[in-house]
Amino acid sequence: MKWEMLVIRKKMKVIDKWAERIYSENDFGRNVATSSSGLVGLVLYLLTSDIAIAGFSALILFPVVRILASSANRKSEHLAKLKAQEDGVQKLYDRLSTEEKNVVSVFVKAGGSVMTWGQINKSHAHFSAIESLMQRGLLHTSITADGFTETFVLDQDIFDIGQ
Repeated sequence: MKWEMLVIRKKMKVIDKWAERIYSENDFGRNVATSSSGLVGLVLYLLTSDIAIAGFSALILFPVVRILASSANRKSEHLAKLKAQEDGVQKLYDRLSTEEKNVVSVFVKAGGSVMTWGQINKSHAHFSAIESLMQRGLLHTSITADGFTETFVLDQDIFDIGQ
């Protein structure tokens, strides 16, 4: 009797793991394809009473719907990610102080996200605002391609929002 109970418990654990795996599935395309092909198969069976037509229709429909649903989901997720990133940069720009925004506008007026030390010095931008942007990781120093001139480089996303 005890042996039989252990075998039954073991089988129940296997079934529980299998069910958990099915219900934790997060493949959007597969979920939509399974539901739609099942629905089409059921409707065709109810209309024609032919299990073969219903089965083959469901099998044919499944991969097509999966590809379309997966593609639409990927595009939707990508757009949502871009929107969230853009909103994050906009919120960051909105939190900048007036002097920090002035530094961003100096770059915009200069026409690019890179300026030399001389250009920054002539712009009369506040050094504290420049240092603040550097501490925020939005402005850093670099060297021009010729290797002779040190420059300031403004974060491209902040520059784009400042335009």
